Amino acid sequence: MTTDNSARPASFPPIETAGLPFHTAAELGDRWRALMGPLGFSERLVWVGFVDRARALLRPLVQLEVPGPPDPDLAEGLVHLLSEICGRHDVTGSAMLLTRPGVDGIAPWDRGWSRLLHGASERFGLTMEPMFRANAADVVEVPPSVTRRC
Repeated sequence: MTTDNSARPASFPPIETAGLPFHTAAELGDRWRALMGPLGFSERLVWVGFVDRARALLRPLVQLEVPGPPDPDLAEGLVHLLSEICGRHDVTGSAMLLTRPGVDGIAPWDRGWSRLLHGASERFGLTMEPMFRANAADVVEVPPSVTRRC
């Protein structure tokens, strides 16, 4: 007899691991996964955290609602504010997570926000860790750009 595990909730790391230092994108993904707990989101948000010198994600996190399509002005404004904060505090950069409803893979909305936020981070000199996206299915890294082959 086989067991159907598709309805079982995915396991996630204990919340206590969320503040541990990370040294790879995979470890940062684990930190986000611990912070998110059971997956499932009803609105589109950008979660922002700062990274300290030990490479740990600091709390509290900031949530910004982003219901519409990727917005260059909003991305520029957010990153400008984050760069100002980083310049005044003992942090090395920021980490961001997109959350949204759904169970699909990386969508154009995810890629658009990643591209805009990474681009603005480069212009403002803000160190930005790899971006992740969480939906009801998983937490995955979202590369800032995708190379297309003809």
